Amino acid sequence: MIRDLRRSHYQHLTIGLVIAFIAGWIVDMPWVFVAATAIGYLVWILYQQHRLIAWLISGAKDTPPEAIGLWGVVFDHLYRVQREHRKKIQNYRGIVQRMRTSTEALNDGIILLDVNGNIQWWNSAAKELLRLRREDMGQLLTNLMREPRFIRFYNKTSHQDPITLENPARSGYFLQVAMTVFGRGERLLLLRDVTRLQQLESMRQDFVANASHELKTPLTVLKGHLENILAFSDNLSPPVEKALHSMDHQTRRMHNLVNDLLLLTRLDSAQSSDSGQDIDIPNFLQQVASDALELSGEEEHNIVIDCQTDLHLRGSPGEIRSAINNLVFNAVNYSEPGSDITISWRAIDNGAVLSVQDQGLGIDQHHIPRLTERFYRVDAGRSSDRGGTGLGLAIVKHALQLHNARLDVSSEKGKGSTFSCIFPKARVIDPTRTEEADELEG
Repeated sequence: MIRDLRRSHYQHLTIGLVIAFIAGWIVDMPWVFVAATAIGYLVWILYQQHRLIAWLISGAKDTPPEAIGLWGVVFDHLYRVQREHRKKIQNYRGIVQRMRTSTEALNDGIILLDVNGNIQWWNSAAKELLRLRREDMGQLLTNLMREPRFIRFYNKTSHQDPITLENPARSGYFLQVAMTVFGRGERLLLLRDVTRLQQLESMRQDFVANASHELKTPLTVLKGHLENILAFSDNLSPPVEKALHSMDHQTRRMHNLVNDLLLLTRLDSAQSSDSGQDIDIPNFLQQVASDALELSGEEEHNIVIDCQTDLHLRGSPGEIRSAINNLVFNAVNYSEPGSDITISWRAIDNGAVLSVQDQGLGIDQHHIPRLTERFYRVDAGRSSDRGGTGLGLAIVKHALQLHNARLDVSSEKGKGSTFSCIFPKARVIDPTRTEEADELEG
């Protein structure tokens, strides 16, 4: 901290001027002596300023000039500030060097972008993954990675989930890209080579698809023969008939499982797209309710349709139907006979919600995060008895992901469950506006 010498300095200056005045008064020239003293003081100040400016021009690398009095305090303070500044610079350089060393040791690529999306820095892994060159520094990243999916990901306001896409610099290789926005809009990208994982995932999908296709034909043959045999079961002994009915039940279950596996594999390998058909949801819900009544049969569930909006949806009718049918299938199978099952469609600020609410047994909270896992069952015995495959909610999840939607589950043990499909605004169609546009075009 700098010492405050202003008071003593002003005192010394005043005493000097008084002494000069008295000495000048003795020889009858007081103001000449005062003026000479003031000029001498001014020359001394200019000399100290000259030394200070010369020291600053030289880069302030050496110690500051020696001086006494107020200027000595100034030079001493500058010297201390200089040392502290150099020490901080050394510390910062050490931190930056350690950060560079640590990021260079990473197998994952790191790219730093400025507010405008220009590349500011990358590590060795990023250079290798994208084959970056020196002239790419300062270029827009979107000029190097032009895939539409990446552009949409880049322009999103939220980047909680990473995106996987083919490496634009290396054909046949895949990258997982995560992005973080910080500061005034700068971006930090983390790149990871997931080619091996994609190959394993592709092998898994191919295996499931091929195995399911291979199983489908013999199961169809077996199912057909069992149905023919059971059609003439009058001449069969009760034990044989019982065994055949059990075989028929398990064959049907296996047939449903194979169909669900094929559907899930297709959904899993499909890519999200903005294209799709105009789905009339109010009319669609009537068809779903009709299927639900047929499935309920003798249990006579009360299927209620709560359609609060006339909005339509843009997407694949088959995929949306698979998702909603699975939710309704679960509601019918896990609700008490005669209870209400409500299928609702309503608009929200940022999209629309299609939900299925039942008055069934409910689900414990610790099960909810895992409900969409393949073959995960809350009650394995009850699910098997009801004919479920354990893939229904996994199908729902993947079908919704292809429509940029998500599944929300709300449940309380003993009070039923609500499964809500939340669609973004971009997927919602207002039919009244479409009709107005057609009329204007006409």
